[in-house]
Amino acid sequence: MSDAGTRSAAVLSIGREILRGRTLDTNAHFLAGRLTSLGAEVLRIAAADDDADAIAREFAAALALRPRIVVSTGGLGPTFDDRTLEGLSRALDRPFRLHPTALEWVAESYRDLAARGLAGSADLTPEREKMARLPVGARPVRNRVGAAPAVAIETGGAILFCLPGVPDEMEVVWREEVEPEIARLLPRGLAPLHRDVELAIRDESGLAPLLRAILQAFPGVYAKSRVAGAKDSIRIVVSLSADGGSGVALEEVEARLRAEIRGAGLR
Repeated sequence: MSDAGTRSAAVLSIGREILRGRTLDTNAHFLAGRLTSLGAEVLRIAAADDDADAIAREFAAALALRPRIVVSTGGLGPTFDDRTLEGLSRALDRPFRLHPTALEWVAESYRDLAARGLAGSADLTPEREKMARLPVGARPVRNRVGAAPAVAIETGGAILFCLPGVPDEMEVVWREEVEPEIARLLPRGLAPLHRDVELAIRDESGLAPLLRAILQAFPGVYAKSRVAGAKDSIRIVVSLSADGGSGVALEEVEARLRAEIRGAGLR
């Protein structure tokens, strides 16, 4: 696997509420940022309906990119439309079975909830058992703030993590269990460099050839412009980025960009 392959990643958010625009997908935003900060290269972010076939297709599409890491959020709960693990089983063509450790964790959660008066009973109903049914070869991942365990599974050089969809719950599982494991998997020293350069110019089209020149002069640097503000307060911001191991000094790139702008007389 190439260096890019050893650190490539995909993110999948599951839930009809995302596709219908009822829920803002902050999970994908959080995960993309955290993965990037660890040195991963996020190749794909997608969303899937609460349908096992749709989920299976999106997992398959992510795996077709041959990533090292895939992270999904949502669809691990007890209701009929929580179907992430069923979809994953179909994508991997693996049986879907009750996992004893996951079942014990679910039982512990409901004993605690019942003791605190937050659940009617501690009984392991079929709906609760459902959260402990995992694809063969998967392992449960501790979720200390929710009833549904997260899940990890490896296939074809990739490791997949299925996390809960509630953002606060997802972030706890990510920080306590998943991020430390991913940090050990990724090559060290590749956390990206980033620098935003705000320019007192308004013509983004005039900037385009200068950015092409910057990219040619500094291999390994990515430069992207965007318009900020509106009307009389319009300004251009250029985002410069490079891999942490590239040896590039973004301050030098910024100085070259500003010199090119002065030379071109852009306003």
